[in-house]
This record gives sequence, C-alpha cells and structure tokens, in this order.
Amino acid sequence: RTSFGIPSHRRPSDLRRCLGALTLQTRAADEVVVVLRGDDTETVDVAGEFRDALQGLRMACVSEPGLVAAINRGLDCATGDFIVLTDDDAEAFRDWLERMEAVFLSDPAIGAVGGRDWIQNSVLSEPPMVERVGVMTWWGMQYGNHHCHLRGHTKKVDFLKGVNFAIRSSALGSYRVDTSLRGTGAQVGTELDLCSHLKHAGFEIVFDDRILVKHYASPRPDCEGKTDARVEQRLQSGVFSDIRFNNQYLTAKHFNLFMSLASLCNGLLAGSYYSPGVLASVKYTLKGDTGIWRRFLQQAGWVLAGFGAGRSARRASTAVNAGRQ
Repeated sequence: RTSFGIPSHRRPSDLRRCLGALTLQTRAADEVVVVLRGDDTETVDVAGEFRDALQGLRMACVSEPGLVAAINRGLDCATGDFIVLTDDDAEAFRDWLERMEAVFLSDPAIGAVGGRDWIQNSVLSEPPMVERVGVMTWWGMQYGNHHCHLRGHTKKVDFLKGVNFAIRSSALGSYRVDTSLRGTGAQVGTELDLCSHLKHAGFEIVFDDRILVKHYASPRPDCEGKTDARVEQRLQSGVFSDIRFNNQYLTAKHFNLFMSLASLCNGLLAGSYYSPGVLASVKYTLKGDTGIWRRFLQQAGWVLAGFGAGRSARRASTAVNAGRQ
C-alpha cells in the first residue's frame, strides 16, 4: 500500500497538473493526502475535482505555516507502507510510482527512494551527466545534482530532493521533521533531516534518475541577479540566515563532532556571494563590494547558533536513547 503526501498552498493550477499526473500512473496510488490550510478554498476546490479520479484522495488541514508542519501533517495522516512526498508544482511521469515501489520491494534495507526532477526552464532543461548526486562531504558541503542525469542510473546517496522522495513507513517510525528548522514557506533541510535519520538507523537511501518528475519550480533566491537592492531585500527577509542556520544545525545534530567542526569552519572560512565566509568576503571586497563584511558578520552569528543548537539536540537525543536501553 502506497500513500502520497502533497503540501499545497494557493497554487491551484500547479496542484491541478500534479493531481492530473497521478490519475495517469501505471500503478495507481492507494491514498493521496493533500495538506492545506483551512482557509485555502482554492486548494480545497481543486482537490475536490479529483475525488472520483483518485479514489483514495483526502484533505488534511494544517494551521501552522511552513513546509515542516505540512510534511509532518502528511506523514501523520498517511497510512501506506510507503509514503511518497512531492510538491504541488511537480508532474510525475506515468511509471513514477511503479518504479519507486519496485526499488523498495527489491531490498528491505532500503529506507528511502528518490529520483530526478526535470526542471522546466531554459537554463536547466538539458542538465549534464554526473557521477555525484546527493552527497554530503566530510566537511559538510552538500552536492545535490538531483536534476541531472546519473551515470549508471542508480546510486546509494546521502540525501534526496523533496520533490521526488519516498519513505518506507516502518523505517521512519515515529520520527518527524525537526521543528527547530527555521524559515517560512519552503524551509530548507527537511530532506536532509529525514534521510540522515534513516541512514543512522541503518537504512539505505537510493537515487534512480529514471524515477522522473517534471518540476515547474520557481527560481531559487541564490540564482537571481546580484543587484544591491535584491541582496538587501533577501537579507532583510532572513532567507540566507535561515538556510545557513538549518544546514549547520542538521550537520551538528546528525553527525559526529569532527564533521560538525569541519562544517563550521567551512561555513565561516569559505562561503559564497550571498552567504559569505572570510575568503568570499575578501574576494568580493577586492571587487568593490563594500557591504560584504556586514553580510558576513550577520550570517556568521547564525552559523554559530546552528552549530550550538545542533550539538545540544544531539546530546539530548543521545541521552534519551541511553535512557531507553
């Protein structure tokens, strides 16, 4: 038995396309849970259009904003042996669920399965062939590449992408996405949190680029132009501080002290234009950016806060597990 969890908020056209694709699956879903806000009548109306075509469809309301609360609500409501998570702006290929289920059934040690999201824009419509997907390095750097063709098609990975992601319910158990993750809307880190938990529990995470969805994603904040006004707007919104806190928090929570410290040092020393470390700050100072050091100091505090909170969470989890033994 397989369940779908689809968080959606005020994107009726996207949701209609997503649910329409599920009606065409070669292996029909047993249950579809659309997670929505109670006042979102547009989403309610669209989901209602598919009650006959998707006989296992139901709606689950969540009052708290953000992706974390929506995913956890979907996980709580889903009753399947396998729970497929996707975004409302995804359109699955016809054999999507059939391929996912086949991977799960091939090996009980597999805790999560995911695939490629074919991003529907001119920049990424023809992604390269890669050998590295879903990798977390020993110094805490994340390499996604989930939109790319994978050499050999299938690989065991460290984490998947939430738009194309399925979990074995018995492997996940009662674990839910950590509510300490910060941000509003699409909160960063939900997939890494779930996958890291599964890996530490002894389960494997598998990526197969033939498990495919079209992803009509909006541009990411760090892919847009680098004008001073846009940088200032995003800094004021806190999006980059939230990302840096969450990434550092999850590394410190799920991994050992050596890797946590390596990730901390990498975050403070390296960085990028939007999330600068010392080296990036020096680089862009030489290019005439007078505001880079202010951004560095602003975000360095969140890196340190994430490290401290993550280590505290790890100690608390270790104490709980010791008490159960």
